[in-house]
Amino acid sequence: MLSGFKSLAQNEKCLALANAIIKNTKADIHNQSVDLDEIYYIKAEFPSAFDLEAIKTICDTTAKSAKVSYNWRLNYDRNYEKEFLVNGNKFLVTIYFSDRFLYFEFPYK
Repeated sequence: MLSGFKSLAQNEKCLALANAIIKNTKADIHNQSVDLDEIYYIKAEFPSAFDLEAIKTICDTTAKSAKVSYNWRLNYDRNYEKEFLVNGNKFLVTIYFSDRFLYFEFPYK
């Protein structure tokens, strides 16, 4: 799935977690990038067959070995997000449910 960026990424555990969630939600990657602050971003569209609670459950189950920084909460634009700690790095998952997107942010290095 993320093979083009996988060889470049130094934060393999966060990348592997994002990849697993994308696979488990049957999502399709729309874009991925690294910004100047070396934050990795992945945007993936999940099928309409999933409801919000199912997406949350898949994310929680897939990331069960990661420490939770904070539980699901509404962010400033009213989308659900949750932050995990993976190998000491912040791994943020945001669910844009009305647009059917999952959005991942984590450090590149």
